[in-house]
Amino acid sequence: MIRKLIFATVGCAMVLLAGCSDDVPPAPNNGTGGSGGAGGNGGQGGEGGCTTLDVSLTQIYRFTDAYFSVQAQVSPGVPDAYQTQAILEIYNEWASPNLPPLVPGTFDLAAAPNDRYGSCQHCVTVITPDGSEIPTRTYFQTSGTIELTKLDANDPSIAAGKITDVTLSEVTRKEDGTWEAVPGGGCFTIPSWSFDTTPVDGIPCEKAEDCGNTARQVCSPKTNTCTPYECLFTFDVVCPDGEQCLAQVPSENSIGACYKACTPLASGACPEGEACIAIDPVQNYGVCRPTGEGAPGEACSGPDISTGCEAGSLCAGVPAACEQTCAYLTPDPGCPEGRVCGMSNVCLAPESGDPAPIDGACQPSWVPYRGCGSDGEAFRGLCMSLYPEEPIEHCERICRTADDDCPAGEYCAGLFSNTNVGICWTIPVCGDGVLDPLNEICDDGNTMSGDGCSADCDTAEFDVLCKLAEPLALDVDIQGTTEGAPTGYGGSCELYIVVPSKTFTFDVPGPGRLSLSLTSNADLDLLVLGDCADPNGSELACKSTAASPELLDFDFAATPSGPVMIVVRGNTMKDAGPFTLHATFTPAVCGDGVAVGPEACDDGNTMQDVGFCSADCLSPDWPAACGALAMLSTSSPNVGDTASAPNLNNADGYCTYTTGGEVMYRYVAPKDGTLTLHLAETDANYALYVIDGCGAATEATTLACSNAGWPPESAEDLAVPLVAGHEVTVVVDTIPQSKGGPFSLEATFQ
Repeated sequence: MIRKLIFATVGCAMVLLAGCSDDVPPAPNNGTGGSGGAGGNGGQGGEGGCTTLDVSLTQIYRFTDAYFSVQAQVSPGVPDAYQTQAILEIYNEWASPNLPPLVPGTFDLAAAPNDRYGSCQHCVTVITPDGSEIPTRTYFQTSGTIELTKLDANDPSIAAGKITDVTLSEVTRKEDGTWEAVPGGGCFTIPSWSFDTTPVDGIPCEKAEDCGNTARQVCSPKTNTCTPYECLFTFDVVCPDGEQCLAQVPSENSIGACYKACTPLASGACPEGEACIAIDPVQNYGVCRPTGEGAPGEACSGPDISTGCEAGSLCAGVPAACEQTCAYLTPDPGCPEGRVCGMSNVCLAPESGDPAPIDGACQPSWVPYRGCGSDGEAFRGLCMSLYPEEPIEHCERICRTADDDCPAGEYCAGLFSNTNVGICWTIPVCGDGVLDPLNEICDDGNTMSGDGCSADCDTAEFDVLCKLAEPLALDVDIQGTTEGAPTGYGGSCELYIVVPSKTFTFDVPGPGRLSLSLTSNADLDLLVLGDCADPNGSELACKSTAASPELLDFDFAATPSGPVMIVVRGNTMKDAGPFTLHATFTPAVCGDGVAVGPEACDDGNTMQDVGFCSADCLSPDWPAACGALAMLSTSSPNVGDTASAPNLNNADGYCTYTTGGEVMYRYVAPKDGTLTLHLAETDANYALYVIDGCGAATEATTLACSNAGWPPESAEDLAVPLVAGHEVTVVVDTIPQSKGGPFSLEATFQ
């Protein structure tokens, strides 16, 4: 059920199951090079210049859409940051059509296109990612060089080169998507950073980062050498019986190495000289790892093939040190005085967790899922937000589902990927009128069925709720509220179904367009359902944005067999309140100049070969439309307006989305050369693409596309090589229809 999705984000991030690596979102990226996040105040700088960074532990970087990217740890880091990383991203002309072809060579990092964050081809940044790998501060190159000596055309994870004398200054991303320097943000320098991700097997190793390519290789626990990956978390390649697949690099959640499986705390579980290391909070699963020599408290290197420490200790933490192991979620976990047991089954300093008590508010932090609620023996809770929209983390009591030790009136609710672990949750009481979003779909204050909510509060009775829907009035402002409304309606663009929803019924008079405008101070969304009694299987449209008014247009190609339902509901469980709904219906009438319903176009007449549309309005009349195109000028700006333009073409799915009207130009190359296009976006949002010949855009016929920026300070740029006599169509498209407007397209050919 949809309600279970609210807890999906806490599964892998806690590494509760063997082989479960960090499942995190990619860093923000505008699609044209460079990834980053919000900057911060102040910066890192040494007296009289920038702070020099040492680079170590290079590995493949996953949180980007660059063609090739690596990351490395740097020291010293930004003060008070969870971690500090250097990132190298290299973009090709396929991901960013405005870039030149990606080739080996030596390149100036301060010269175009590398001089601007968001358009660079060779991008070096220093970032301070939080626990979800989202950068909280970003430093971008202002000088330096990169020498690319190798690019593998068949494997984008393989490249080699070196960056030299790079200086980086802090930048921040503004609301409009552009970047600017942070005043007083400080700077870093990286004197040298070499990389070569060519996989070479057989190299001695202690950790996966010792191998050339962390996307292809692991440090094998059997041979202590670099080898191809031994298992996949897609289960296409599995470990032999008696072995456990583990990820060795947190950012690699697809490949792993095979370790001998064992039962923690069991005598003789591992060979002599090895220890059984628990890999889950309740000590059900473990792997054998040879013990090292580090004493408790000593610094260690975090090896993958051993514990790195003497028996009874494990190399853990940032910075890494030998920590005594313990048994988390037990009455006596076994830590020495002054240390507390953490979820990773190692003894930690009390200050490594959050001081919040159970049920208390945790302090803001970059460290995810940190311990809290210490009782002097262990962190009995975990700082987390149960709901994605909740900005403040609270200390939730952690429990064993098989041995419920929660306080009276609570039970251990299994919310995580490891079903042996849960959080203490109030036992729900169906019929008390208090909705429990974890265990109830509805609660109308009684335990009777037939009134819209089942007797067990587990099912919304939609056949009954259908009768509560009000008729939808057209062309008037409908005043309503979602407060106190029934729950149970969910949509494909929604996360919850335990949200109050106000419903309306509408008899569609025939083919045409239903237009809805929803205004509210609350964050409310719109659903259109084809069958009020079957909302989960009859969704026609779902619209959820942060905008007000929320606008939704839906075209009916034919008259439905029955009435449709319009649902007004909150985006989250806390979003409820009064609203104003305005609805209009535009019938499909071929020849009236308005394309709605089944009409692909409407040029204001019903004649073939007159205008740009077929006589029945069901398809563009491409011969007529192409013959009427204006020629693209390369000597003066091409001025147009997409707001009132017909919507004949789009490149949805591979370049654009939800496109509106477009203006098209014909161009024939006078000689061999390159057609260069520049479209500034000020008040409207456009996509710019070039079609081979003239006709419907397809992925095969689209020669180039730019849909990278958004107004008010961005531009769409393309450079398309053409041979003499090559005819193309240049399209200025709108993203979406409501964002159309006047434009000035500059074109040159050389």
